[in-house]
Amino acid sequence: MIKAYLRGQQENWDLNLGCLASTYRSTVHASTGMTPNLLMLGREVRIPAKLAYGSTTKYIPQDITSYGEYVDYLKEHMQIAHYVARKHLRSEARRHKEVYDTKISVYKYEQGDLVWYLNENRIKGLSPKLEKTYSGPYIIKRRMSELNFVLQLARDGTEKLVHHNKLKPYKGDNSPKWLLTVKRKLKSQ
Repeated sequence: MIKAYLRGQQENWDLNLGCLASTYRSTVHASTGMTPNLLMLGREVRIPAKLAYGSTTKYIPQDITSYGEYVDYLKEHMQIAHYVARKHLRSEARRHKEVYDTKISVYKYEQGDLVWYLNENRIKGLSPKLEKTYSGPYIIKRRMSELNFVLQLARDGTEKLVHHNKLKPYKGDNSPKWLLTVKRKLKSQ
């Protein structure tokens, strides 16, 4: 979420951390089906817009008249929320496993394929977690073995030997012209 918000401007990442944290905590998570606010506080947090314009959501039932009753209500409400979240987590874990198992097969790259390459460059002073994960697109110039390939990284012919696990198929339409030229040359060989 931080990486998407910053869009490459890492210098002031901490200035909006409060707003980003609030957004994260009030967003329904796919794995639990609930917001972290609901799971931690037993209720949703009132945001300024709802305070200013009013909200139809009742945070505390009208029949609660003491702190003790509220604690009992909150305890029961949180137990239900946690039960539902655990149930949702189990079904999501099964679904994730099924999706992972379908993608486990090795992608068959061929000479001339356009690929993304895992960005392992580290620039001093910049957080790698906030950098782009992949660079490219690049072109596979030669296949050395089942899992090793030679990529052409630039127009000048710079090459690099890389492992299959550091590649991802490029599926875009906007590739640099030099890549298309190299691809045509490889096909004509």
